[in-house]
Amino acid sequence: MKVRFATPDDLPAMYALGQAMHAESRFRHYPMDSKRVEAMLRDMVTHPATACALLAETHEGELAGGLGAFVTTYFFADVRVVQDKWFYVAPLHRGSAAALKLMLAVRRWAENRRARELNINMSVDIDRDRFERFMGHLQFRNCGSNFFLPLQGQTEAAPKIQST
Repeated sequence: MKVRFATPDDLPAMYALGQAMHAESRFRHYPMDSKRVEAMLRDMVTHPATACALLAETHEGELAGGLGAFVTTYFFADVRVVQDKWFYVAPLHRGSAAALKLMLAVRRWAENRRARELNINMSVDIDRDRFERFMGHLQFRNCGSNFFLPLQGQTEAAPKIQST
């Protein structure tokens, strides 16, 4: 397994990987806007000072996963941090070195940009327990949770809120 920076030639394969992530995630009920996704991927590939798109490939050249991240600041302080935009390993390659190598590469990239923190979030709801164990193994600290509530009239039925 090797990890490398994505190039513009990788955009179609990255989009296909994004489709797989979308189909497996809790977001599968929302339509995927191809123009929006393509623009985001292009921006990540073409702005290496502030964004990165990393790809994990098998020795045969098969795309196993990817991780996109960007440099940002907190709304309350001018502190440089790196935040992931997406992180996905295809089911066939989970348990391989893909996730670990992607995380090591993004950490190195963040350190080279003098970021104070590297933030990786879980909002897709794919194999959450395994993801949390993996991140703990890498010595990331959990500082919160993601919550969502589908609203009435939307694709997923919203739970009824009981009043007391």
